[in-house]
Amino acid sequence: MSAARPRLPCLSTGSAAFDEILGGGLPVRSVNVIAGEPGAGKTIFALQMLFHQARQGKKGLYLTTLSEPALKLASYMQQFSFFDERLIAEKRVVIADLGSVMRRKGADETLAEIVGRVEQEEPAVVVIDSFKALRDLLGDAPALRTFNYDLAVHLASWGAASLLVGEYTREEMATFSEFAVADGIIRLGSRRDELRAIREVEVLKLRGANVVTGGHFFEITREGLAFFPRVRGPDGSIAEPEELDARAPTGVAGLDDMLGGGLPRASATVVQGGTGTGKTMLGLQFLLEGARQGEPGVHFALEETANQLRRIAQGFGWDLRPLEQRGLLTFHYVSPVELSTDRFLHEAREEVARLGARRAVLDSLTSMALGVPSERRFKELVYAITKHFRAAGVTINMNMEISDLLGAAQLSGHGVSFAADNVIQLKYVEVDGHLERGVSVLKARGVRHATDVRRLDLGEGRIEVTSAFAGLRGVLTGLPKPATRGAT
Repeated sequence: MSAARPRLPCLSTGSAAFDEILGGGLPVRSVNVIAGEPGAGKTIFALQMLFHQARQGKKGLYLTTLSEPALKLASYMQQFSFFDERLIAEKRVVIADLGSVMRRKGADETLAEIVGRVEQEEPAVVVIDSFKALRDLLGDAPALRTFNYDLAVHLASWGAASLLVGEYTREEMATFSEFAVADGIIRLGSRRDELRAIREVEVLKLRGANVVTGGHFFEITREGLAFFPRVRGPDGSIAEPEELDARAPTGVAGLDDMLGGGLPRASATVVQGGTGTGKTMLGLQFLLEGARQGEPGVHFALEETANQLRRIAQGFGWDLRPLEQRGLLTFHYVSPVELSTDRFLHEAREEVARLGARRAVLDSLTSMALGVPSERRFKELVYAITKHFRAAGVTINMNMEISDLLGAAQLSGHGVSFAADNVIQLKYVEVDGHLERGVSVLKARGVRHATDVRRLDLGEGRIEVTSAFAGLRGVLTGLPKPATRGAT
């Protein structure tokens, strides 16, 4: 059996999410090109890492090709929370200008200036911004390739990680010599999605690292660059409940009877039905039952806001405030109009971990689909949610509206039942000229469940599943007929 390969020591970028994408951070001694169009966030990324490392006790050196760098950086960067002028005053972040040397002298003198600065400051991270401007001033002569090679050798020998920032096009990335000598290439960019601008990052190259390939998303916030790894399933094996027959009671006695004691722990359930059939109330009841048992729960809302849900619950006789104050119930609202799939999954996982949640409700998948650009991406998101929540030991209910009121029964319109362990259907049933609510368990993986349709009653402060619709056939259609004796 071969020994495990040692991992390269890495430096954090200041973003745990981006460190995860990089496979642990940027390796020490690595030379990295940070490429992208103007306004992509390259300088913010570089300074965010510098100031983060400075807070960890490691010095950073920022070499700019612009004049009056300190004044410009202070005016533009002080809006970000990571910027701390005290760290500059204490020389933990050192800012120096290369522009005057570059304009007056050549490649050899510029390299000597960089070498002298690094030997003097002994930084853990070196940033040259903009390296593309350095290339433009020095020219594209064969000597520039030698310059890039010598610079890379010197940077590696000093033990510093370096960031060469520049506004490079895709064509330039394929031909310029700095990309050949670089250990890492990170591209920041943006694209239009109807009326929205979507910011994307991709790690095109990082020697010796197990990077998460493909495009990922980020936003520029007051804290700096916030990264959201692309939607994918969890790594490794899925955690299973300690007891295979462990149950999470819904708090609705008749429904728990239909399920043989409740929903399987760490399972995913789709609760589908027409408008007004009771999906939201069933989800709140599920979280309330968990709170009564000391299990924290979180409600991810994409329709009603937290205040709207509190009013709905209050009208039903439930006061949710005490449970919220004790940390047993949390509302997390996201507008489906501004939904980012990768951000939603990232924040949902963080919220579950922060709260130690054991139960979750997503209300609803129908609204979530409005903010997802394609059906494939929607299914990927649903699949990833179910797998990540299962790995975290969370039992989740996901509501979905189906269009039928009365008529032929149907499964979920978006075809996501494949990702669910259990499917519960709510529907209206017309009996003697009036509407009643019915509930049926269409699927419960690994559970012997009832297969008949039973009455669902919503009363003051209670939800009850009572008797079956005896003496009727075709109940699932919503338009049952009296059963004919002897009919097959």
